Amino acid sequence: MKTFLWTTITLTEILSAAAQCRCSRYLCRSGENEYSYTIEEMPSQEIIQCILSNKAYNPRGDCRYCSSCDGSLCTCQNSAACESFLPRAAAVVCFALGLLLLVITVRSTWKWAKRTVLVRVRPDELPENQVRPEIPMKVWERNPRVSILLPCVGAVLFLIVGVVVWVSPDLINQSQGSP
Repeated sequence: MKTFLWTTITLTEILSAAAQCRCSRYLCRSGENEYSYTIEEMPSQEIIQCILSNKAYNPRGDCRYCSSCDGSLCTCQNSAACESFLPRAAAVVCFALGLLLLVITVRSTWKWAKRTVLVRVRPDELPENQVRPEIPMKVWERNPRVSILLPCVGAVLFLIVGVVVWVSPDLINQSQGSP
C-alpha cells in the first residue's frame, strides 16, 4: 500500500510540474545575446542562427530534450542537464567496483603478510615432528605486485572515475552557462 501511495504522489508531482510548464515563448542564448521567440512567428536571421548553433533546440525552434520554464517562457536544456540518471548509475557502478577491488587488496595483503611475516617460525623452534605451517595461496597471490598493487591501483582508478562521472553533469552545465 505504501509503494502505491508513493507512486501516486510521485506521478502526481511529475504531472503537475509538466502541466505548469506550457511553452508559449522560447528563449535562446547565444554568447551575450538573448532572443525570445514563438514557434508560430517567422524568426529573424539572428534567432535562426542561435537555434541552429545550439544542440538543445530542434531546427524549428522547440526543445530537443527538455526545458526549464519561467512561467510561459522556456529555455531549452542540453541532454546532460536532462539526463541525470545514467551518469549517477555509472558512478555507483564505478564506486562498487572500486570497493570490491579494495576488499580484494585488503584480503590479499592479509594473506601475504600472514604467509611471509606472521608465520615465520624457525625450524629449531618447532616442537619435534611438527612441520612449518603453510598458508594455502593461489599462484597469483604469491606475487605481491599482482595480488596487492594491481587491485589497489584499479580501486583508486575506479574511485577517481566514479567521482568524475558523478560530478560531470554539473560541470557540463556550468561550462555551458546553464542555471
